[in-house]
Amino acid sequence: MATDASPKFKKPELIPVPQQPEYHPDIAAAEHDGLHFWQFMVAGSIAGMVEHMAMFPVDTIKTQMQALGSCPIKSASVKQALGSILRSDGPKGLYRGIGAMGLGAGPAHAVYFSVYEFCKKSFSGGIR
Repeated sequence: MATDASPKFKKPELIPVPQQPEYHPDIAAAEHDGLHFWQFMVAGSIAGMVEHMAMFPVDTIKTQMQALGSCPIKSASVKQALGSILRSDGPKGLYRGIGAMGLGAGPAHAVYFSVYEFCKKSFSGGIR
């Protein structure tokens, strides 16, 4: 019952599957993606600051919820926390303290990114 099906699949109108290119380690191991150590520090600093500053209002509401719900019997909702912030400080209250957080996040993420890239290169034997 079993027949050879290979002639069915040798139609000239079918597109041939390309073969994988050969691996050349000298081409594949680019030095740190073409970036220098200081560029990783700047990129990490900017990325960390943008991320923390974008999430700052959410973190402020979370912290207010924790403060309002410190009693073990009663818990605070997002609406209660947001209302409390807006009543006491207005819309600016969501961003109160963002400068200090941004100044702290910049150097911290610069060190994190640059050490990460250094360790990645060191532990991989120089290959990405």
